[in-house]
Amino acid sequence: MGASSTNVPGTPMLNLSVPRSNSQGDGTPLAADNLLAIAWLVAISFGLLAVALWGYAYDQRSSIARLAAAIEQRSSTDTLPQTLAEFGPPTVARLVRAINGAQRYDAERVAQVLDVLAAYAHDLRTPLTRMALRCERLDDGELRDAIERDLAEMGELVEASLACARMQCWAGQPLRCFDADGLIGALVDNYGDAGRSVELEGEVGRPVMTCPHALRCVLVNLIDNALRYDSAVRLCVRVDARRVVLAVVDSGPGIVPAEMETVFAPWYRAPRTTARAQESGLGLTLARRLTLAMRGELQLENRRNGGLEARLTLPLTVA
Repeated sequence: MGASSTNVPGTPMLNLSVPRSNSQGDGTPLAADNLLAIAWLVAISFGLLAVALWGYAYDQRSSIARLAAAIEQRSSTDTLPQTLAEFGPPTVARLVRAINGAQRYDAERVAQVLDVLAAYAHDLRTPLTRMALRCERLDDGELRDAIERDLAEMGELVEASLACARMQCWAGQPLRCFDADGLIGALVDNYGDAGRSVELEGEVGRPVMTCPHALRCVLVNLIDNALRYDSAVRLCVRVDARRVVLAVVDSGPGIVPAEMETVFAPWYRAPRTTARAQESGLGLTLARRLTLAMRGELQLENRRNGGLEARLTLPLTVA
């Protein structure tokens, strides 16, 4: 729309507005205006498409990052698989369902293998007992002692296999809030009734989120191991705002620093301890795996004044 101004002498100024045509004489739209409108439409369309693609890519990326974080968090616990919550766009939700299905299948296979292992280990107890009884009737004392040592080692392997199966069952149990002081006090009393010296120092004083069976198994393993090298051990309890530390302290020979992590390997026997005690070789391995299942940490540290401190750290709450 254009405007023109006309001034007539002796009359007030008159402003006239005259529309300007956007078309040619025959009514055809001007080509320049038409191309400009098309260019604007194309630019707006590409802009909207870019925003939509960015939003889609961001949603996919954030969902995959969230899924990766959930898998990493659970993998670090070394526990049996648990079901992941489905979330995100359809493609990510489908991936979560596929992962859950694969984990359920693997968990079922592991459970079947463990059931067979436990059954074989349990059945082996009977022939081992018969062999031990028959061994007592041997006249050759040296041969009898050698066979008894072999039978004792075989018995340890059987017990270790059963303990491994139990460990997998406990590792799959959900954590719950319970009175840890009651469990610890009863455990120390049991050692006292058996004539073993275990001194308790400190208390938790609040409920702990963990698995009672797993906690008891780990503490028994650490205390029994300490009693092999010291006639009296201490169980020290320390608590802060976020965690509880249960330290089993002995005055034994300790462990070579280079072997602090190696002793957690299955069937490993530290050279300094092999001749002093017979072990199944799975004790510390099972203890650490159960600790991971409880969202905790298990560390060994030589004391400055001699001896070893086995430190079990558990969170007071689990996110």
